[in-house]
Amino acid sequence: MTGMTQLNRNLGMVLRGVGVSPGIVLGVAARMDREDVQIERVHLPTGLLEAEVSRLGDAVNRAALQLDELQRSLVESDLAEGEHLGVLNAHKVMLRDPMLLGEAEQRIRTQCLNAEWAIHETVQHIQEIFARMEDPFFRERVSDIQHVAGMLMRALLGEDDGADLGMSVRPGEVVVASSLSPAETLSLARLPVAGFALEDGTATSHTAIIAHSLGIPAVVGVGRLTEHVGNGENIILDGAEGEVIVHPSQDEELVYGRRARRARAFLKALRQNRELPAVTPDGYGLVLRGNLDIAEGCARIADAGGTGIGLFRTEFLFLDRTTLPSEDEQYATYSQVLAATAPEPVTIRTLDIGGDKLLRVERPEAAAALGLRAIRYCLKDRALFDTQLRALLRASAHGNLRVLIPFVTSLGEVKAVRKILGELRAQLQSEGRPMAPEIPLGAMIETPAAALISDLLAGAVDFFSVGTNDLIQYTLAISRDETAGEYLYNPLHPAMLRTLQMVARAGRSAGIDISMCGEMAGDPRYVLVLLALGFHELSMTASSIPAVKEVVRRTPRSDALVLLQKIMNMSSAEEIADYVDSYMVEHFSDLVTPRMREAPRYAR
Repeated sequence: MTGMTQLNRNLGMVLRGVGVSPGIVLGVAARMDREDVQIERVHLPTGLLEAEVSRLGDAVNRAALQLDELQRSLVESDLAEGEHLGVLNAHKVMLRDPMLLGEAEQRIRTQCLNAEWAIHETVQHIQEIFARMEDPFFRERVSDIQHVAGMLMRALLGEDDGADLGMSVRPGEVVVASSLSPAETLSLARLPVAGFALEDGTATSHTAIIAHSLGIPAVVGVGRLTEHVGNGENIILDGAEGEVIVHPSQDEELVYGRRARRARAFLKALRQNRELPAVTPDGYGLVLRGNLDIAEGCARIADAGGTGIGLFRTEFLFLDRTTLPSEDEQYATYSQVLAATAPEPVTIRTLDIGGDKLLRVERPEAAAALGLRAIRYCLKDRALFDTQLRALLRASAHGNLRVLIPFVTSLGEVKAVRKILGELRAQLQSEGRPMAPEIPLGAMIETPAAALISDLLAGAVDFFSVGTNDLIQYTLAISRDETAGEYLYNPLHPAMLRTLQMVARAGRSAGIDISMCGEMAGDPRYVLVLLALGFHELSMTASSIPAVKEVVRRTPRSDALVLLQKIMNMSSAEEIADYVDSYMVEHFSDLVTPRMREAPRYAR
C-alpha cells in the first residue's frame, strides 16, 4: 500500500510508495525542504498601488529569467527533451496568464493589497475553481499553478528559485522532498543526483515522467517520508519496487548491492541485442519505435534498437515564442527528422496546444472556449494549422511521413483534416513543390469518445495510435497529481482492457495498423496483453526499448492469447494484476521486481 511504513527487526524501516523510474540506489539522503513562505496581508495607500503592480511585474520577469537560464543549461548539458522544455515553457506562460497575473493585479488595485497577499488569494481562488471541475485535466493543473505561484512568491521576496537547490544537494545523493516542481526536478538532474524520493506525486505526474525519461530512479507517493528520513541518512531507493529503506542493515546493503549490479549487467546484455528484430518465437512481428520530442534525439532511438519514430511531438516549436514558427522553419525541422530516420517511418503529431500548453502569441479567437485543445484548437485557428500542414506536406519529400491527429473526438474532425490536406496539396502542386504521393493519416485514440466510435474512425484513417496516458486518466476519471488516488491508475483495469480490445478490434476489422504511444507501451509488464490484443506497433522512450524487445522475443503469441482470454474473464483490476505479475515471475524472472514475486500464483 502506498505510504505504508514497515519496521523489521534488525532491518531498516521500509517506506512504500509508487515506483515510477526503475533502478536501485544505495546512497545518502539529501533533504530538500522548502520552508513555507511567511507573508502578511498589508493594506497599501492608494498612491503606492501602481508601484506595487510594477513590483509584481518585476517579480514575474525575474522568475521567467530563471526558467530561461534553466532551459539554456539543460540544452548545454544534453538533458533537453522537447517535453521537458515544454513543461518549463508552460510554466512561463502561466506566470503571465491573466487568470493568475491579471487577477492578482486587479486585487492590488481594487483591494489595496500587497503583491504577496494578492498572489496568495488569487491562487486560493483558482484552486477552488479547479477543484470543483469534474474534468481531471483541469484539476491536475492545480499543482502546476502552485509551483508557479511559489516561484513568483520567492521572486517577490528576493529569493533565487534555484539557489538553494545546489547548496542543499550534492551530486550522487538521493533527493528526499515533499514534492518537486518540474523545474526543480530538471535543475537537480543536472548535478546529477542519484535518485528521487517524494512524499507526493503519481506515476503520471510531470516529475515522474521526467525522472523516467532521464533514467533516474524515483519513488513518489511515499506517505510520511519526510518524517522518517533526515538529511545525510543512509537509504536504499528501489525505483521498480517503490520502496525507500531508511537506515538499512549491512545485510540489506549487500542484498540490494547485488541486485543493482545484476540489473546493470542485465541492461548491458539487453542493449547488445538491439539489432535483433522484435519477433515472437511463433513468428508474430511487433515494431518497436521511439517517442521523440526534439530533432536531435533520433540517434538515441536507433542506438536502443528502435525502428523509426512512433510519435514526434511538435509543441516545442511553438511554445514560449512571441511569434509563430514560419512554414520554412517548421519544414526545416520536419525534414531533418524525416531524412535522419529514412527509410523508416516518422509519425508526426500535429499541434497539441491548449489546456496546460498555451501559446504566448495572442490568439484570442482560438483560445476563448473552455477545453479547446489540439485538433479542436487547430481547426479553429486555420492560419496556424494550415502553416503546419503545408510544412509537413513539403517535408514528406524527404522521408517516410505519417501524420497523426491528436485528441480526436469525432469523425467530422478527421474528415475536416483530410479536406484541408487535399486543398493544401493542390496549392503546393500549383507552386511546383515536391511531396510524397501519399501520406498516411492517423487518429490518436486518447479520449473515451474516440474509443467508443473507433469503428467509425477506422474507416476514415490509415492507422490508430492509442495514447494511454490521457485515455486511462479520462476513462477512470482520475488526476495525474492526486497521490491519494494513485491506486486507481491501473492500465489493467477491466474498463481499460475492454476499451483497448474494442479499439484493436475496430482497427483489425478495417485492416489498419494499430499502435500505442503511451507509458503503457514501454512497460514490459503489459507487453503480453498488447501482443495478444493485436497491436502492430509500440512507441516508447528509447530507454524502454531493450526490455520490451526481450519480452516479445521470448513470448509465443499463442501464450499471450491464452493469458488474455483468462484475464478478460476476471472482474477486478487487482485479480488481473496479480495474474499478470505471477505470469511474469514464472516466465521472466530476470525482468520482474521482488514485489511482483509476492503476487498470488494464479498463473501456475
